[in-house]
Amino acid sequence: MKRTSVKIVINALILFICYQSTSQTNQAFPKFNWDKVPIAFHFGKNGALTNDEAKFITSRSNFIVLEKGHGLPTYKNTEMGIEADAKKLKRFNPDMKVIFYWNAFLDYSMYEAHDVYTNHPEWWLKTKDGKLDLKNEKIKRYDLSNPAVRKWWVETAKNEITKGSTDGVFMDAFIQVTNPANIEFWGETKYNSILDGLKKLIAETRIALGNDKLIVYNGIRSTPNRNVGNNFPDNTDAVMIEHFGIIQSHSKESMLQDILEMEKAGKTGKIVVFKGWPGYAWIDKDFMAKPLKEKQKISKENITFPLASFLVGAQENSYFIYNWGYRFEHGATDWYPEFDKHLGKPLHDMKVNGWILTREFEHASVWVNLDTKDAKIDWK
Repeated sequence: MKRTSVKIVINALILFICYQSTSQTNQAFPKFNWDKVPIAFHFGKNGALTNDEAKFITSRSNFIVLEKGHGLPTYKNTEMGIEADAKKLKRFNPDMKVIFYWNAFLDYSMYEAHDVYTNHPEWWLKTKDGKLDLKNEKIKRYDLSNPAVRKWWVETAKNEITKGSTDGVFMDAFIQVTNPANIEFWGETKYNSILDGLKKLIAETRIALGNDKLIVYNGIRSTPNRNVGNNFPDNTDAVMIEHFGIIQSHSKESMLQDILEMEKAGKTGKIVVFKGWPGYAWIDKDFMAKPLKEKQKISKENITFPLASFLVGAQENSYFIYNWGYRFEHGATDWYPEFDKHLGKPLHDMKVNGWILTREFEHASVWVNLDTKDAKIDWK
């Protein structure tokens, strides 16, 4: 065979392998369309979902993350709670993708797996002074540089997902792991070994779960002093933008960067979950003290800006979440008129003129001013 022919065969084989890999990955994705605003859910609920709640969720989305503590105290632990409601959701919508929340860095006691971690003090992360590194002075952290920790973590995920009813894992707290401020507490050598351990954890999780399960991680967060983009594209399927417009990401510069990062990650074929907020969060005591109806009224009045910001940068497989926290009672399943309007496919990419962002869809025109936080959506 001539060299030219060999090259053609090799190139064709490479293209075929790439196509097969992409096709296999996309088959694991939730079914996506632009007909209406693509919505995802992400919450933990005290007690099991009722049939009516499950029907509501599955009739409006096919993508959900069930959080730590979900199903307690109806079930003994998070693993049992998520598994039971994953089965329930899939009974109403077999195409529903249910994601198992399993923090990649923090030891939460509401998991059965916590009991194993508790019995291995050599797995607990310590500072360079030998003291326990605790979040809020009570939550232990995983020493990801320890292969035994990663083995236990991956086996927990594999057992719950490949032997259960969920479709992937939500790996939280990457931003807490990678924060350069940790060097002060761990030392540079330990910091680098933990970052290396995080990368190994992702790769080991992919091997354990295979390509037909989703790996979702948190995430993208743009702040004035550092930008965290889609920094872990290898072996992951989806990334979350968690703090759009609030906490340390409320500046116009941070918001623009978040939107640009969503667009960039989406164009590489990744799922992007964009969490919008009504200007308040569960950590705001004054807001949380308000009656539920007042919270819902504020959320209804403030939805246009975060929704428009999502729409200008959204790509295929981008999903919008809008509420004020992570528990069911934080407006997790509140529904808005904008979600029922016809959207249609985008007619072009986002146009940026200073702090003004615009985009046209088949059935909507979107305009956003990041400087004033004004926005308009003209539903045609």
